[in-house]
Amino acid sequence: MAAHHFWLFAGGAAAAGAIAGLAQSGLLHKGAVAVTTGVMAAGDAISAENQSIADEAADNRAAARRQAKIDAAVKERLDAVEADIRKEVTAKVDAEGAEA
Repeated sequence: MAAHHFWLFAGGAAAAGAIAGLAQSGLLHKGAVAVTTGVMAAGDAISAENQSIADEAADNRAAARRQAKIDAAVKERLDAVEADIRKEVTAKVDAEGAEA
């Protein structure tokens, strides 16, 4: 066995012993609980942010639909008024042309 194999084996055995010692003392469990608590808190924060983004997107869509309805109604009214104005101006120009 090469020297580096021995040191890898010794290191692995030491790590296994350290982990077993931490498990028996309860530190490993406490650490796992702390990490899980942190992950759950991060998950809650991510869920809240996702909901905020979804709510804002829904608000933006509603505002865009509202603005589209307003724009369509204004265009419709302007088209109707423009037709009346064109008739009036055409009649005026034609009357001026007849006088000249």
